Amino acid sequence: MTTGRPHIRIAIVEDDPALRNHLTEIVTSVEDFAAAGTATTVVDGWTLVTQGCDVLLLDLQLTDGSGLDIIRRARAAGLNDLKIIVISVFGDVRNVVQAIEAGADGYLLKGGDITETERAIRDVIAGRAPISPAVAGHILARVRNGGAGTIPAPNPLTEKETEVLTDLARGFSYKEVAIRQRISHHTVADHVKAIYRKLSVNSRSQAVFEAMQSGLIDLQS
Repeated sequence: MTTGRPHIRIAIVEDDPALRNHLTEIVTSVEDFAAAGTATTVVDGWTLVTQGCDVLLLDLQLTDGSGLDIIRRARAAGLNDLKIIVISVFGDVRNVVQAIEAGADGYLLKGGDITETERAIRDVIAGRAPISPAVAGHILARVRNGGAGTIPAPNPLTEKETEVLTDLARGFSYKEVAIRQRISHHTVADHVKAIYRKLSVNSRSQAVFEAMQSGLIDLQS
């Protein structure tokens, strides 16, 4: 029995055969997921992207270079609708921050099960930013350490933009933000475009990271 939902096309760029097969099995086992191909190199990974997919599961360390090159090239090409989830063994601050700054929409550590991976894919399609708990801990530590003893810069965002970004940082989708803020879905999208422009970023995860690092949003309020 089919659900009638459109298939989510998922491409995988991973040079480790065991993990590549594991991710492929996850994708093919979920009814409304569709495999859009696999690759093991930066060159072939970019080819997959140009052929079209909705979500890219991407390793950072590939045989011919870094997965960051694919992320940067995709964002430079204006492929902002492509959702990119990094799946890496590296959970240190440097790699996490580099991936987010390059334009990744999510960051998972290798070894996740089918439930975690499926949830991450659905979250990123819904506009959320899936991040492994251990990775989130690194980001929070970076924000806390980086913010100590600094004088916050003036907030370039309007009050409504700040409220929208705070909701997005808490994991709400565009539709949910629209309901919470009592504005239209299109108005939410307009606010997000303005936020990206003012913070010089290309993705939700980048915007949240920059705003938290600069003290522009407070998730505890």
